[in-house]
Amino acid sequence: MSSGKVPAIIRGILETRRIEAGETLTLRRWFYGDGVIHAEDAEALFKVNAVLVGKNQEFNHLFVQAVTDFLVYQQLPTGRISTEQADWLMDQMGGPEAVVATTTEIDLLVNLLEEAHEIPPALAAFALAQVRHAVITGDGPAAAGRPHFSRVVDGADVDLLARMLSTPDGVFRPSISRAEADVLFDIADACSGSANDGRWDELFVRAIIRHLLGRVESQTEDEPAAEPTRPARSVDSSARAWLARRIHRDGRVSAAERRLLGMVEGNLPADADAPTARLA
Repeated sequence: MSSGKVPAIIRGILETRRIEAGETLTLRRWFYGDGVIHAEDAEALFKVNAVLVGKNQEFNHLFVQAVTDFLVYQQLPTGRISTEQADWLMDQMGGPEAVVATTTEIDLLVNLLEEAHEIPPALAAFALAQVRHAVITGDGPAAAGRPHFSRVVDGADVDLLARMLSTPDGVFRPSISRAEADVLFDIADACSGSANDGRWDELFVRAIIRHLLGRVESQTEDEPAAEPTRPARSVDSSARAWLARRIHRDGRVSAAERRLLGMVEGNLPADADAPTARLA
């Protein structure tokens, strides 16, 4: 409930950098007082999140829920995030090139990717870039809570990437943008030859194939395989050129990249991008 004034409870939290028992419920009643989250409310939540840095689970849940409601469900048309909304969100997190400051912001990005059926490519790539930072440096909120070697894709990285690239039931989103595909290639280049989690190559190949085809695939693991008589699908010349540039950019060709080249040069089979349920 925005009244144009910062409620005293928020001023107190910002000053003491702590939240007392029961104050999260008071905040929830304040923000949802008229059933609508306003921009001023969402910005206040980001300020509180910055000082609490994930230390209060009740507030963390409110933060993710309220900002998701604000972006996905309380602005028309619902279910989508506009370019303007994505720009606002990234500004709240430090800008489009930033590494987010807290794990709650990672949770928010994942929740938005799962909840919204339309997301600007820049925002989706921004989310993946948080994992790229963790993978390359071994540091940052996406690597928090566990030891993480630099330039290694570990199991938790794969789990997080799978959630970012998939619908809530574990099936790849209908399309993977060029911006997202470039981030995935950055990760692949940085971690080539490392002791990566065994699922990484499969996720990488499937995501790049989905990008190349740019089509909706409703088949899942539990459904019958595609008919063998279905024709192969070829990738257009511009996509082939991009793939070649990306594969040879670091001067090395990994096993996963050789698999991609082989699939493209041989024309993709009809079920090449068939998503699997629960990728990770």
